[in-house]
Amino acid sequence: MNFRILLFLCVLCVLCGKWGSACAQPFPGTRSEALASGRLIADYDGELRRSDGRLDAPLLIQQLKGLKANVYFYLIWHRDTDWEDLKLFLPEARAAGIEVWVYLVPPSESPPRTTLYSEPFRLDYILWGEEIGKLSVAHPNLTAFVIDDFWANSTFFTPGYVGRMRAAGRQHNPGLLFLPLMYYREMSRRFVLDYRDVIDGAVVAYPKGPEDIRLARSLLLDRDESPARWVFTYPYQTRSEPGDFAEARCLYAVAPADRYLLRLTGGDDYLGPTSGYHVKQVLVDGEVVWQEDVAGGAVGMRAIQADVTAQVKGKSSVTVAVRVIDLRAVSNFGVEVSWSEVEADGLKPADGSSWTASAGGRWQTAFEAARHGEGAFRIPFVVMVAASREAFPRRVGLEATPENIRDHVEMAFSEMRRGNADGVVTYVLDKRPGNPDYAAVQTAFLRAARFSPPSPDFDGDGTVGFDDFFLFADAFGSKEARFDLDGDEAVGFDDFFVFAASFGKRR
Repeated sequence: MNFRILLFLCVLCVLCGKWGSACAQPFPGTRSEALASGRLIADYDGELRRSDGRLDAPLLIQQLKGLKANVYFYLIWHRDTDWEDLKLFLPEARAAGIEVWVYLVPPSESPPRTTLYSEPFRLDYILWGEEIGKLSVAHPNLTAFVIDDFWANSTFFTPGYVGRMRAAGRQHNPGLLFLPLMYYREMSRRFVLDYRDVIDGAVVAYPKGPEDIRLARSLLLDRDESPARWVFTYPYQTRSEPGDFAEARCLYAVAPADRYLLRLTGGDDYLGPTSGYHVKQVLVDGEVVWQEDVAGGAVGMRAIQADVTAQVKGKSSVTVAVRVIDLRAVSNFGVEVSWSEVEADGLKPADGSSWTASAGGRWQTAFEAARHGEGAFRIPFVVMVAASREAFPRRVGLEATPENIRDHVEMAFSEMRRGNADGVVTYVLDKRPGNPDYAAVQTAFLRAARFSPPSPDFDGDGTVGFDDFFLFADAFGSKEARFDLDGDEAVGFDDFFVFAASFGKRR
């Protein structure tokens, strides 16, 4: 088939909605120019301080300018002078062209669990919203605030409370934004539906690879597709006892057969090496027919198959179960385990039987129905990537070398350039002058800051149409810069998706 025709058919598929658009669009109504542009380039925490412990604003600004960062996430949690130092920092950041987002800790990271509050307003987040709103009027580069570990504190931060907190800031500055910090394993349809009307976006932390970023993007653009699944979740900073579990089970009728095979999809989100605690299992009539430690196997969903002939032969019915169980007690070992698409040769759910869940200890179970997103909403999305020596191995599963940290940050920026995120923020990059991590990651920041996507209106007639398509098709596979819409120095399918998302629009 002629390659031009093949690409043309792909354009039609995209325009018919068979493939979701990955192209970032500005979000009207936001006062954060960096977020609205879809090119937010940011760093979080790691404040540089003077010998007296106060913020060294000039040095921090110098290092942020060295990264070409356009936003800085200012954590208020280190000292009781952080709020006053913020007031001194804001005008210097504004002079450097840097937006500031205030970052607060939730109740779970405050006394009595820890020794520090976000001072001076502590756990009164409605007052925080009001005071940040007032401060943003005096300092227009203060454009947003973020609360850490949001989902783990969702019983405190109910949609009603968040709405009042956000409104408290907006009564002073209608453009002030609020974004919760979420983890990829926490991203769900439930979160989006419960909070989409009271948030202005989401900061989502620690992707393991591009797939995490793309899945979160599709969810926040209401374009996700997923099969029905059971989700078992264990929270961080929570003790368990041996034998604590989460399980879903269903009664199956047995048909005559020579062999019985059980097939399903399962997975978890744990990357680390610690084993012997959480174990995934598939059971037939209480007998384990397959098991795997969360520390073993591949991250994410994968196919599982078990020959269960010995457990089924001669019976009229059996109970099939999927489970995760704690072999030993844990104190801070959060994980999410998912199961879906259970099928069996020679078995079918018994009449009137359905899958039901149970749990012991602090395990949580949830059933998520299959769904196909309809593009009914758009929620801005910022990726937070681990960039500190302490967090990188735990969050990414690789050795914390300058090169590995740089490559991981570059991965996130590449997804931003492709339109799969509206920004990237590095977590606690060491910004001390001369630090090798800073020097390595700086190259990824500078490339992200330099990149300005070319217009897909290649013929300059003001509309992205078929003439532009034929020009693009002729350049496909080349390295011609004017057709490199995602900035990866090659004209390929990612550029095609960006082009297709602009097809038919005026420029």
